[in-house]
Amino acid sequence: MFEIKSIPALAVARVLLGLFLLTTAMNRFTALDVGYFSKQLAAIDLPDFPWLSALLGVMPLIVVAALIFPKHKLSHAVLYLHSLMALILMLMLFTHPVWLDSLGGFPAIGAGQGLIKYLAIVGVCAFIASHYAGHQKLNHFSLKVIWAGVVLVMLWIGGMKFTQFEADGIERLMATSPFFSWIYDLFSVLHGSYFIGVVELLAVFGLIIGGKYAWDRTLGLAVAALTFLATQTLPAYEMSQGVPLLTGSGQFIVKDLVLLAGCILLFVNNKSAAKQFR
Repeated sequence: MFEIKSIPALAVARVLLGLFLLTTAMNRFTALDVGYFSKQLAAIDLPDFPWLSALLGVMPLIVVAALIFPKHKLSHAVLYLHSLMALILMLMLFTHPVWLDSLGGFPAIGAGQGLIKYLAIVGVCAFIASHYAGHQKLNHFSLKVIWAGVVLVMLWIGGMKFTQFEADGIERLMATSPFFSWIYDLFSVLHGSYFIGVVELLAVFGLIIGGKYAWDRTLGLAVAALTFLATQTLPAYEMSQGVPLLTGSGQFIVKDLVLLAGCILLFVNNKSAAKQFR
């Protein structure tokens, strides 16, 4: 469980999760998202529900309200429910064409890169709910889920950086970021992707062996957190409708706010969490 001195970290995690929910909710009320979810339903042979997108927009707003009043029992239920829904969304890995056949299929992942981020969202939501609900065992288990979620993303996406497909896909985003554009001054598009992949896999190595060596875990968390923070400088919004709305890439990038929250929670609980992974 959180100690008193770590309460600010929990508050930061709530804010980051809330920002992710608010920004994604805004898109759900647009015609573009209505069409997107219609296609997703058709992909698994389900009838069209034109109201689904709006419903999915209201739900995260309810979770935001729960984050504002986290001590209320109803808020605990809402956060637990959202955690469960995020877990269900990961099942789309098995029902939608997210693998790259041109690269041999599984584990070469395309659109599913956004889906694997939901595991960390599951853990963060469950951690916040279980802390305020006083569910100590679930609180400790949630840390393991967060750890697994961060490792999953860094390992999988880091591994994809060694493909030409991923190198070409990230070039436009990286070239416009003050945190990443310098990479292309030193490397080609492909080798720049290799460089990023090596950094991400080093973070994974630190997180995995950190169960035995605490300093490696701290280093791995720091690299992961900086990565998730730096991605927020990438172009993620557009103003065609008069208000800032997430682009397709932005809906992928904004999930890193929750992964950053997860890194903060793991860092604060570093000593106790390290013992759990020994």
